[in-house]
Amino acid sequence: MTKSGSKGTIIIAGPGAGKTHNMVAKIIDALPLLSGCRYLAVITYTNSATNNILSRLSKKIVIPHNLFIGTIHSFLNRFIVVPFSSFNPEPVGQEKIFMQCGIDDVFLHVEKSKSAEKKSKTPEAVNKAKAVIKKRLNQLGYITFDQTLSIAAACMANPQVARVVANRLQYLFVDEFQDSGNTVFNIIESIRKQGKTTIYCVGDPEQYIQSFDSSIRQFANIPILKAAASTGYQVEINNANYRSSKNIADFLNNFNGRQFGNEKFAQIARIKETSEPKTESDERIYFVAGNDNVTPIINSFYILCDQYQIQLPDRSIIAKKKDVINRITAAVGNNYKDPKKTTSILPIKAIQDTLLTTLQLDTSKFFAQYNADVNTLRKHSIAIFKAINSGTIKDENTYGNFVQDVLGLNIKAGLPVKIDNLKFDIRHEQIGNAVTVATIHTIKGLESPAVLAIAKTEEELLLWLEANHSERDKKRTNETTDYPRLGYVAFSRAERLLCIGCLKPVSNETIKKMEALNILVYPVAVKQQI
Repeated sequence: MTKSGSKGTIIIAGPGAGKTHNMVAKIIDALPLLSGCRYLAVITYTNSATNNILSRLSKKIVIPHNLFIGTIHSFLNRFIVVPFSSFNPEPVGQEKIFMQCGIDDVFLHVEKSKSAEKKSKTPEAVNKAKAVIKKRLNQLGYITFDQTLSIAAACMANPQVARVVANRLQYLFVDEFQDSGNTVFNIIESIRKQGKTTIYCVGDPEQYIQSFDSSIRQFANIPILKAAASTGYQVEINNANYRSSKNIADFLNNFNGRQFGNEKFAQIARIKETSEPKTESDERIYFVAGNDNVTPIINSFYILCDQYQIQLPDRSIIAKKKDVINRITAAVGNNYKDPKKTTSILPIKAIQDTLLTTLQLDTSKFFAQYNADVNTLRKHSIAIFKAINSGTIKDENTYGNFVQDVLGLNIKAGLPVKIDNLKFDIRHEQIGNAVTVATIHTIKGLESPAVLAIAKTEEELLLWLEANHSERDKKRTNETTDYPRLGYVAFSRAERLLCIGCLKPVSNETIKKMEALNILVYPVAVKQQI
């Protein structure tokens, strides 16, 4: 662990490297040194990652009051936005109510209510309308999802705020650092430069599958690579892969061999219990071509799973495109589980803020208007939570009906409700004997003994298999920017068996490319001449 005031530390660690295990160990090592009046903060990028770290820590220690673990938005809200938003150029209302949507969602909602002649028709008019909406929301204390970042950045631009925030934070741990955009990175840098906070970041550049920040023109400028190349951080390499077989780890090294200083990153498959290198296994990496039909691809995958005695609950089928996912779920007879709905977080605060937003009231005004107290507000929020999970509330309209007809509250028009952002499932049990089906973005961070990744087209497949770093790093169109890294994320979920499918027939040239990557065609690829 580095001392406060020294360089930050970046750990480059690939899939299955034990990143969470190691971070938990580092947190436990740091806690005896933590001052009672300062914080150790751990930033994650998903609620499930937050849960995972909390669960692992709580099995080993009693969580102290000054250990914070949460998403980047919850961190920024707690440590910067709530206490320092008065330093924002546009003042924010005294009570902060966090909306589960972005400023664009609010703008579109407002535009829908306008007559055709009053709609914003030029970029200038759109920007002006958004500025008016933003100012009005700020005055009311409403903070949209994207405003959390902009307000936090504006606050941290004030040297006094940056100093106070750094003084509160003795340690700052950043999980999945590759997912940090420039705004978040600049905030982290503002804290680091104060010389008061020990900063420890963990990530894998090849798993960067977020939309490109408009300020990032080259892949080499994503924050994790920019920081690793700077003098402000020391870089450490963790090349272990405790998840995948040797065959799969060797296959992944075709795509992740990036140079860091004098060291080239390449994973070594290791046995978790002993850290000894794994030996080559019988399972191979297979390719299955289709003819615009997912069923034969899935059937071949199932045959291979049976051959290696991998049961249905240990199988995962993933794809990039939502329409491909829909075809997969239909092909498996809807007998599947969706990992994105599994969480133990009860989002009552998020629902409460959404309710107050749609009523256009803060808590004190709500208590006064409805002769209520905090328990009433919580009871309403729990009722909405249950209605969402039971399917009573499916969209914005059914939400409005429920709030008005069941809860007896008066909704004011003008602000949107993003029900999808409030859908959580608090079930902990496995969902029967079912295969996992998910998008690549959803399954990131998870693993499975057997994985089938299905590309929609040969073009998509070729992007997944691109091993040349100069080609992988190119910023293409918005649609294809992250495809090479999406392939890497998909492939690296597999522990024992990896199958790659393509809905369309592929060329002889593509078959040869796969064979050069040691991918075995199964049973016989459908070939066509270029």
